[in-house]
Amino acid sequence: MKKKNVFWGLLFILGALAVLVSKLGVFEGVGFWSVLFSIGLIGILINGIIHRSWGTILFSTAFLAIVNSALLGIEKLVPWPVLGAALLGTIGLNMLFPSRHHHGHYVYNGGIGGEVGEVEYHEEVSNDGSEQVNCGVSFHSSVKYIQCTQLKSLNLDSSFGGLTVYLNNAVLKGHEAFVNVDVSFGNMELYIPAGWRVICNVSSSFGSVQEHGRCRGEEADMLTINGEVSFGTLDIYYI
Repeated sequence: MKKKNVFWGLLFILGALAVLVSKLGVFEGVGFWSVLFSIGLIGILINGIIHRSWGTILFSTAFLAIVNSALLGIEKLVPWPVLGAALLGTIGLNMLFPSRHHHGHYVYNGGIGGEVGEVEYHEEVSNDGSEQVNCGVSFHSSVKYIQCTQLKSLNLDSSFGGLTVYLNNAVLKGHEAFVNVDVSFGNMELYIPAGWRVICNVSSSFGSVQEHGRCRGEEADMLTINGEVSFGTLDIYYI
């Protein structure tokens, strides 16, 4: 978190300098709000590059182009051509280069009416008996019930899709496990026993992270949730 604060702090300081310089006529036609929105979008773009989130990269670039269209001289390309290109580019890149968090096998689904999408589920067991689950959806929706008896880590990815995961029947190895979430233009729902202790370190950019119900936290089990939500939603339900 400290590194993130340093990053955003430096970015806003540079933005403040840009605002002052623009008033001197160096960046003619660049207003305060354009600089402010550009700062946020640049931060989101860099974060998307770090996490290799194609939707975040392309759509933050598209919005940067829209905000600065006059400066770039691309008024004819905004907003819909740029946004359409970002959408199609995101679809293509997600198909060619799936999320780096998952190394399992993908099952392609051709549903009713020509529905096209991906659902991936894969379990791995390490030498010490720890179980790792990789689960992801792309242009599809899926519900998964995790029933591992030695769960240590869970990698979840939802890109242009919906993923619902129930953890109420899972047993955590050593009473501790980690969940890594990556939501991009999709939604994800986690159902977690209310007695577990839960630490949520999920950051969001143009998205939301919400907790529903009350986490009592009286049990020994502890679950740490890390990750990123971009242009999507993460809902955590305590049951």
